[in-house]
Amino acid sequence: MESKIKETTEKRIFIKSYPKFQQIEALIKAMNLPENKNPQISIIGKFDEDPLDATKNVAALEEEMETKCKALFPYPIDFGILSNPEIGTIFITGFLVSTFLQEIERKEIGAMLTGPFGILRGLGIYPESAALNLKALQLGRYLLIVRGTKKELKAL
Repeated sequence: MESKIKETTEKRIFIKSYPKFQQIEALIKAMNLPENKNPQISIIGKFDEDPLDATKNVAALEEEMETKCKALFPYPIDFGILSNPEIGTIFITGFLVSTFLQEIERKEIGAMLTGPFGILRGLGIYPESAALNLKALQLGRYLLIVRGTKKELKAL
């Protein structure tokens, strides 16, 4: 009897924090994303409460980040901004925007104290990894989250 190995299409999660947004830009450009396929990628970052360029107001900084994020992808992506009491003001782009902005009793899940942790846990990320990545976000690092099959993630 011959046994066949079946290629699994089960989705997995890749999450990693980066100190510089340029590192994420380089990684996504290297992925050479096709125009006709929309991989599940999200970027989460924190807006600095004390911007280095004091001449720009918060709205201009938010618009600049939205433009930078959308320029990374050859297809339209979502972008959102919210304030979390533990992390601060964060932006999120990609497949997780609707989850972070989903409201429960008129409050966005991502704006709730334990909302981001719960979202990461809901994706299947281990508690320790979720906590470490959220701490990195709180310290100003950027999170890259990609959901895909084992084969798709292996390319990363």
